[in-house]
Amino acid sequence: MPSSAVLVVCSLLIGLSAAMTVQSVALAADGSFQLVRVLGSKDVYGFDSRILGETAHQEAVVLAARAGVTDTHLLSILLGVGQLLLPALAWSLAVILSRTDRLVCAAVAMIAGLCAGATWFFSVSELVLAVPLTILVAVLLWQPRTWRWRDIALAAAAASVLVASYETAVVTGSVLAVWAAWRATRAQTRAERYGCAIVGALSLLSVPVAVIGTQARTQTHSQSFLYFVVSLEPWPFYLALAGIAAVIASLGPWLDGTGRSFTLAAACAALVVALVGLEPNTVTAFHARGGAAVAGLMLVLFLWWQWIRGQYPTLSEGEPKDERVVQRILVVAPTVLVAAMVAVNVQPVLSWSRSLDTFRREVDRRRGVVHAVDVLPPSRRAVLWGWTSSSMSLLVRGRADAAILVDRNPSLVPFPIAGARNQLADAYLWDG
Repeated sequence: MPSSAVLVVCSLLIGLSAAMTVQSVALAADGSFQLVRVLGSKDVYGFDSRILGETAHQEAVVLAARAGVTDTHLLSILLGVGQLLLPALAWSLAVILSRTDRLVCAAVAMIAGLCAGATWFFSVSELVLAVPLTILVAVLLWQPRTWRWRDIALAAAAASVLVASYETAVVTGSVLAVWAAWRATRAQTRAERYGCAIVGALSLLSVPVAVIGTQARTQTHSQSFLYFVVSLEPWPFYLALAGIAAVIASLGPWLDGTGRSFTLAAACAALVVALVGLEPNTVTAFHARGGAAVAGLMLVLFLWWQWIRGQYPTLSEGEPKDERVVQRILVVAPTVLVAAMVAVNVQPVLSWSRSLDTFRREVDRRRGVVHAVDVLPPSRRAVLWGWTSSSMSLLVRGRADAAILVDRNPSLVPFPIAGARNQLADAYLWDG
């Protein structure tokens, strides 16, 4: 893959994450409640089965809070560094490391754009970081060349975080463990053999941790996650995923002639419809968690298959010759798709920013407890999430005695409203 295309894709991913970070999108959904809990304890908050992923998300905030930082605006940005910027960097590394093969790089880049553009409004989800880290490990295992020490260190670091990051490791952890063990048997150097063994052991360890975490989660949580997978919601995500799969199938060595043209045309049509139908926001991003897990697993299996084909030359016989048109499409397709996913997020980010500003102004200009829907106009409710308005109020206040905006019929009561001010010290103020 040309360096220019890789640079564009990575710049778009990092640029979108930076914009969302600066606009405090990390506070979306459960994010505001999570930040209140972290600041209240000055320690990492989360389930034991996800504690390493949560540490990666929250450590910058924990260190700042312990250092005495009380500006909640700055702290919300630091939360975004872990929840948005770190995943973007992981995706970018995966794209860079896969650039030696245009087909593989195109697949990684397109899945990165889809997952980023569709899920980052729910950046508090463990899968926002777990999926790119999983793909990063898979890309390293796919590498045709012998591992260097930096590859070993990077793979071991990513696999270490994945030990306690996400419940879907029950599947992906098992795949990575088997793959790493297989690669270890074919390693050319002792360092690579040991590196693969470490990755395999860590991936295998993530499986029982994930099983324990799954059992610890409420039945409602598991049913909700599975529902959005089985029901294929949101449909634009799954249509886009099907379109990406069709693009890769049409541009790979499996189709040619009329079959290739028809499949590529159908793929382009599917992607256009998906992009038109995609509406990035907190709700659709929450629903897309299941789709991101499916996309990550599909990409891991694709990378594994490509590695197997490289290990056994007979499986690669009969491939068509490189065609200039195909090679150009492999450069253009991921670049255009990632750019389009970033473009469809521009207006939602602006809407979020305006909604947050309105929410903050209403908190500062009122007193006591107020229902959020009574003071926020319909066009400024992008920050509402059913139960986190009280947490958001504590974070965006400009003075300690500002109002507490609450949800009229909260789906969860994180703390008694009468004791809301006890959750954060008065020193924590927005831009304070």
